[in-house]
Amino acid sequence: MPSENPHEPDAQWFHENTMIVRSGELILDELPLQIRAGEKSYSASDGGFITYRGRFLIKNGRLYVSLRPFMSDYFFFPAGPGSCEAYSRVDIFPVKLTEKGFWISGVFYQAQALAPDRLKQMESLLKSEPLAYDGQHPYMKKFHMPACEPNDLSVLDD
Repeated sequence: MPSENPHEPDAQWFHENTMIVRSGELILDELPLQIRAGEKSYSASDGGFITYRGRFLIKNGRLYVSLRPFMSDYFFFPAGPGSCEAYSRVDIFPVKLTEKGFWISGVFYQAQALAPDRLKQMESLLKSEPLAYDGQHPYMKKFHMPACEPNDLSVLDD
């Protein structure tokens, strides 16, 4: 994404995604980063941080992933009339496997080693965050939004 900062017009913004998968279940963590003059830097506040809980699913021989956000910072979800609880929303995406990894929604993932402390942190999230939204940690408590409609593989039926 191009920079919206007039002081850094040549900067480009991206999310660096880290995913761990255990027994078909996953944590996906998206961290904003900036590339300027070929150098990568991370931001403490720009670009939005979001973490998802999910799992891989198979239907009619095709592979999908379901993702539900459960943590975010500097990222805004709809919270007005008619909105549902953002952390209860499950989105499902097709997964395209390749010899070197897989694609989800235009992003390529491949196996890479993680620093031990980062791996421990993500494995802890995988163990502690339930797959289904349980209402314990809403996006914005003050709005008391209803849970989103369930979203499962039936949305893929023709």
